[in-house]
Amino acid sequence: MSKLFVGNLSFKVTDADLQNWFESNGYAVESAQVMSDHKTGRSRGIGFVMLKRNDQLKDAIDKLNGQSFSGRTVNVERRTPSAETRTMVNDARIRRT
Repeated sequence: MSKLFVGNLSFKVTDADLQNWFESNGYAVESAQVMSDHKTGRSRGIGFVMLKRNDQLKDAIDKLNGQSFSGRTVNVERRTPSAETRTMVNDARIRRT
């Protein structure tokens, strides 16, 4: 399975919205998660999508990166460990305050 980072999401986008957007564009989605601030519950405007098929990764990036979704131009790129690590570190920092 391949994981994608999706940035610049509208703060109104839910996990289901993100999954439905990928699926409506022809991609088999294992999971979709919009990251939220643990203290406020507000969306952080980023998410991660796990595709069921590795062979769809490059096509999804090429097709969806820079496209409009829920009124915003989104960034879709391959998830890097550093992007996810930064998100987890920031979440931990937010929980401590």
